[in-house]
Amino acid sequence: MKNGLLLIDGLNLIRRLHAALESEPDSERRIERTQSLCIDALAKLVHQFEPSYMAIVFDSPAKTWRHEAFPEYKLGRPPMDDALLESMGRFAEVFRFNGWPCLRMTGWEADDLVATLAFKASQHGIGSMIVSTDKGYTQLLQYPHILQYDYFAKLGYDANWVEQKYGVAPRLLPDYWALVGDTTNHIPGVKGIGPKSSVEILKNKSSLEQVFDCLSEYPAKFQKLLDGQLSHCQFARSMVTLKLDVEIGIRLSQLEIKRSTSV
Repeated sequence: MKNGLLLIDGLNLIRRLHAALESEPDSERRIERTQSLCIDALAKLVHQFEPSYMAIVFDSPAKTWRHEAFPEYKLGRPPMDDALLESMGRFAEVFRFNGWPCLRMTGWEADDLVATLAFKASQHGIGSMIVSTDKGYTQLLQYPHILQYDYFAKLGYDANWVEQKYGVAPRLLPDYWALVGDTTNHIPGVKGIGPKSSVEILKNKSSLEQVFDCLSEYPAKFQKLLDGQLSHCQFARSMVTLKLDVEIGIRLSQLEIKRSTSV
């Protein structure tokens, strides 16, 4: 991915590194150590992938369109540590000091901003590497020039990995999650349908709509479970599908890494 775009899910990286330091009793010291680990991780990633452009993307602290559409979105997810939440601005300052551009937009999750940046870069033949453990990004692997990397597992994801992991192509992942549900974000699927059933239902189909158009072709057990569930599935799919057209208002040149970084 040399000379491409490196996209970092900022909160994903920070929270995991912060969690790894749970034995540190002093909250301020824990924040400082987390910052150091983040700088080390980011420097390694820049060295590894040699990007020309980079964005460390953060979630908006305000509610997003998903919360408006579904108030129970992410309900039950453990809240962020108060001290860590209050220090987010300091993390961004440190990252920018090292020449690494940061991005946050009110009302938008990092997921949609990352997806939009990667998709637009893909349209111009520019490779993007998304660094996150969030499975939601894997739907983007349907597009050329987009890959995902798990920094902690040292594992790269591509379209082949998705098919081996889930049994469906990346473009069908939102349809798949609409059927099985997205427990991480508290989005319910169709009751009684699990991963294996979803793969069977979507086999040789191009969309949920085609599934429901051909419902009579399925075994009685699936017909019974799916009957009357199209609207719910379409809503769930809209919730898990990442936006590719957010008006971010920046040029790629604004994400150029300001100075070289060595490990």
